[in-house]
Amino acid sequence: MLSLPIVQMIMKADVATIVIIAILAVMSFGSWGIIIVKLFSYRKNQRANASFFSRFNQVEHFIELQGLCETSGDSALKRLTSEVLIEAAKFSNFVSYDSIQHRASLLEDTIQRSIEGLRLDEDRHLSFLAISSNLSPFFGLLGTVWGIMSAFFEIGQHGSADLSVVAPGIAAALVTTVAGLVVAIPASAGYNVFVARNGQNEIAYYNFGSRVLSIFKRGDLLALEEIAG
Repeated sequence: MLSLPIVQMIMKADVATIVIIAILAVMSFGSWGIIIVKLFSYRKNQRANASFFSRFNQVEHFIELQGLCETSGDSALKRLTSEVLIEAAKFSNFVSYDSIQHRASLLEDTIQRSIEGLRLDEDRHLSFLAISSNLSPFFGLLGTVWGIMSAFFEIGQHGSADLSVVAPGIAAALVTTVAGLVVAIPASAGYNVFVARNGQNEIAYYNFGSRVLSIFKRGDLLALEEIAG
């Protein structure tokens, strides 16, 4: 019953107001769809990363990472580790004091590219939330101004400022204002939450990449010690 007056106001609104409300509705559905999908995606990725990291902590040698990736489910950490393994497979089996730093540097570049790719994937569709949160209040304001202009036009046409003449236009204007805020608030909140979480994930990925690199360097150092011994 509470929604009935709003429906009536929308039905009596002019074409411009209905178009603005339709745009806001698209923004609202799109924003909520992205928020829901992102929440499920983050939860799934968090569980997968936790499982992979738990098994990673039991690894002592770089060569064991291949088996870890083959027996683990899909996750961001697995993707990062797999790309490091692909790059490491291109290296020569010969290790020297001159080459050890270059090998590590190449893996550092691979880790950075992998993390940038992960960040791009996690930031996907967040631009829609940013656009919705920024533009929806302006669409609401546009509808408000348009409704007030229509109200004054009706006053001029009828030569009367009676409520029955002014109220419909003002009511439609207020509906667009509310609609703009209803779209902007969750879109803005979702965008800021996801950006903050993606930033935290990026730091975690760099920390994990550093640990993978340490295992690789440790293997090279052990190889050099064996040669020297």
